[in-house]
Amino acid sequence: MRRILIMSLLGFIFTLQAQAFRWASDAQWIGSSDDDQCLYSPYLAAFRLSIQFRLGVHADEASIVWGADDERLLSADMNPFEVSHEKGQTWVKLVYRQIGDSATVNVYRKGYAPADDDAQPLAVFPVPRQSTSATRGFHHIVIASCLGDSKIYVDSVSVGTINLNPLGRGGDFIAFPVLGKVGFAVGEGQKAEVREFAVGNYRSPYGRIARIKELEGTYDGLTRIIDPSRHSMPLLRGYFNARGAVKKAELRITARGIYDVKLNGKAVNNSYLCPGYTQYNRTQPYQSYDVTEDLRQGNNQLDVQLAEGWWMGAATYEGQNWNYFGDRMSMKCQLDILYDDGHKQTFVSGPQDWKYTSQSPVVYGSLFQGEVYDARKENGEEEWEPCEVIGIKGHVSHEGWGNGPAPDDYSQLQYMETSSDDSVDSIATLTAIGMTEPRRGVYVYDMGQNMVGVPRLCFHNLKPGQRVKVRYAEVLYPNLPEYSGKQGMLMLENIRAAMAQDIYIARGGKEETFAPRYTTHGFRYMEITGVDTPLALEQVQGVVLSSAHCIQAHYECSDSLVNHLWRNILWSTRGNLLSIPTDCPQRNERLGWAGDLSVFSPTLVYLTNAQALLRRYLQSMRDVQHDNGRMPDIAPLGGGFGGFLWGSASITVPWEMYQQWADTLTLRQHYPAMHGYMEYVRTHYFDAKTGLLVQEHAWGDLSDWLSPVYAQDDKSLIWEAYYIHCLDIMAQAARVLNYTFDAATYGKTASERRRFFCETYLDKTTGRTIASAFMGEKRGSLVDTEVSYALPLAFDIVPLSLRSRLADNLLSVMNRENRMDNGRSAPPHSLLTGFIGTSWISRALSLSGHTDEAYRLLTQRQYPSWLYPVTQGATTIWERLNSYTSEDGFGGNNRMNSFNHYSFGAVGYWLMAHSLGIQRSPHHPGFKHFIWAPEADSTGKLTYAKGWYNTAYGRIESSWEIKGNKVIYCLTIPKGISATLIMPGTKSKILKAGSYRFSQYWRKS
Repeated sequence: MRRILIMSLLGFIFTLQAQAFRWASDAQWIGSSDDDQCLYSPYLAAFRLSIQFRLGVHADEASIVWGADDERLLSADMNPFEVSHEKGQTWVKLVYRQIGDSATVNVYRKGYAPADDDAQPLAVFPVPRQSTSATRGFHHIVIASCLGDSKIYVDSVSVGTINLNPLGRGGDFIAFPVLGKVGFAVGEGQKAEVREFAVGNYRSPYGRIARIKELEGTYDGLTRIIDPSRHSMPLLRGYFNARGAVKKAELRITARGIYDVKLNGKAVNNSYLCPGYTQYNRTQPYQSYDVTEDLRQGNNQLDVQLAEGWWMGAATYEGQNWNYFGDRMSMKCQLDILYDDGHKQTFVSGPQDWKYTSQSPVVYGSLFQGEVYDARKENGEEEWEPCEVIGIKGHVSHEGWGNGPAPDDYSQLQYMETSSDDSVDSIATLTAIGMTEPRRGVYVYDMGQNMVGVPRLCFHNLKPGQRVKVRYAEVLYPNLPEYSGKQGMLMLENIRAAMAQDIYIARGGKEETFAPRYTTHGFRYMEITGVDTPLALEQVQGVVLSSAHCIQAHYECSDSLVNHLWRNILWSTRGNLLSIPTDCPQRNERLGWAGDLSVFSPTLVYLTNAQALLRRYLQSMRDVQHDNGRMPDIAPLGGGFGGFLWGSASITVPWEMYQQWADTLTLRQHYPAMHGYMEYVRTHYFDAKTGLLVQEHAWGDLSDWLSPVYAQDDKSLIWEAYYIHCLDIMAQAARVLNYTFDAATYGKTASERRRFFCETYLDKTTGRTIASAFMGEKRGSLVDTEVSYALPLAFDIVPLSLRSRLADNLLSVMNRENRMDNGRSAPPHSLLTGFIGTSWISRALSLSGHTDEAYRLLTQRQYPSWLYPVTQGATTIWERLNSYTSEDGFGGNNRMNSFNHYSFGAVGYWLMAHSLGIQRSPHHPGFKHFIWAPEADSTGKLTYAKGWYNTAYGRIESSWEIKGNKVIYCLTIPKGISATLIMPGTKSKILKAGSYRFSQYWRKS
């Protein structure tokens, strides 16, 4: 316990160092007033309607309307049912009907699905008698709708729940209904009075967004339906006076939401989505800018545009997390000026010096939903009001997500300055390579590459107020019978509840450009509607956004499909490093799933210098770690599912950083969290009777996720192998940090668990893997899957006497046909591992002396394999190896089917470390000294491979080429570092800086 307290104290000291800057006491969080919040009803899919009304003396019913005139239902091109209606023909309606002191609530839907019948209620809910006792008094109806799943309350009493989304319940579906147009109605000859009609937030603390006064008042046989949208994203403005010659001026700024800041009309930040994504109630990021050159003597003006970002709006695949961190955007800044004469001046954010307008051109800005931009509002005719202080109380929910912490706990808040190293920046610009018109007026542009970012569209001669819509998809519906009539249209089912739509409202003129800054999309295809004629290809560009600013590694070989695979790995790396490492960049998820990062991190640290980003991610992991040591499955936020293998990222990622970059600082800072997690696993995840690592016996305790043979594995075998791997890492990390007691303890436990693994999961005679008691009646039966051998081989779990048998068993599995869970047969040399095993399968083969099989696995073209998606047109790594096939289309996986998911790209490590042989030295982290152990392809499928890796000291270049019966190896070592040569048939030796060439006899295996 004393040791844990000391380590926690060290972590606290590092935290203090991270927040050395102190904000001025009068720097405040400021934003717009309660009455000027942005409401954009076509995009609002989680909301609460609150209506207070009373019926007239002789009236017996009144209706509340929402979801009316959803723009997607007005055109068959914009919705999955391909329905098309005139305005006034689509709505959801609640009818409150009262006769005497008996009442019902009837719910109707019209125009959403072909089977909708406006005369037949979807549901009838009786209203409890206590809610009808005051027959002619005011009633209060609340409709809480979350992606269509709607709860109805009458006078604070829940009367019923109904799912109004015709596609299905929850976040896995395109979201219907949105708030849309809303209204109130009574029939002819009936009267009612509406005292209040308000729109509020679905999530607690249920703050009001807007009061719709246009719908309040007396109704006499009247129907009123309006668009309640009002106000824009807040734009804040501050004026200050610089009194003298300026020597240095530094602006520090952050936001709850995201910001763009300008000084005297000039952009201060070029990066997107500032200040970035963290666990905001624990770690608030901010940026510092040197603005000396842009400051002028006399009057100066700071403008700060805010948008939702990760702070509020749609977040995660569950709609109840809308406004997860808070329901109000705000900004905090401090400008410190040092004058030539030595005196200082500080200008801070506060209501006394700042004003806001709720009529900025950025009508709405959401990461999931998209950006709406009204260029007509660029004329500078805004009305300005004094800013208000925006606090936490009353604006942040206490409800965490799943196993995540309460987001209103600010007791440990720290501010962290982040640098440009992990910012979201424009790293490339793509121009459309083709355009089709699958339906009249629907123009679909192909960017040629699945990318993450925003469009840059150049328009000519648009009319003032003309609305141009832009939608995004990774794939199109193919020409298969299942998708008849939809061929060539965007496939949006896998985007799910994210609206993913931008709207540009033109100011009118010869030329104007739309380039959103407050959203991102994952897409290859861009659909543009609302233009009179199609844009030329050069007018349609995609701005690629990423926190992976520079690629640090390269691989190339004689197989064009493998080269394409490498490019796909790079593009998925770019697309999924966006302030944090994400699982996917397009659907209503985009989360920091720890398991995905854990398996990909060995590849990631080669590809890009993500050190700053990973440090911040690990800070988020610590921020959401439970007091008992449990690590969440997702960071920031917490929540999710996955269990031990996902939480193990807190062990594997800092160790990868140490090995790749000699990052002892991060390892030391994170070690208390690592130790706490391992203690949690030890005390919570083992069955006392069997000794097995069993976790919680829940579905969400994942193992080799998305393996084609997932159901055939013994989960506990995989968990046990990874537990031993984590114990080894902890022992090594403890030695690095001179925690000798911990090193000995973890080492001893690892030895004990190795014995347990061999006794429990291996047949003593054959060395084949067998099921444990975790599998119940299957105990003792063969497991015999690729991952069950790959992990113990890669993690050096079995003794030398068993190693060759395990390797032979792995080869036996790989050289035969195997039955997959879907009932189909997988050909020999197939990739039958999921997220976990894929990271280790090739390494296990090479470490066992079977690199030839690793090359057969690499070059396999049939499903399941790495190259199969390439043959199907993939330009990024897919979530599933069969996300699309030319025979089966999307295989019924239209919804959970990301086409940009880096996990299966974990083979990138093997390409660098084994094929090219550029390996880290266990005794010299950071490539001051490295191991060169290239392995040419003895199968002859590849005839050459070459590439490089940029270390902190310079570029290492490696290559091999087969020429006749010889293989030629070449190496270039930059100045200041050295290498150990390890090559079969050659004596190991030390190589200093310089260029080398070796040749060996080669024979095809």
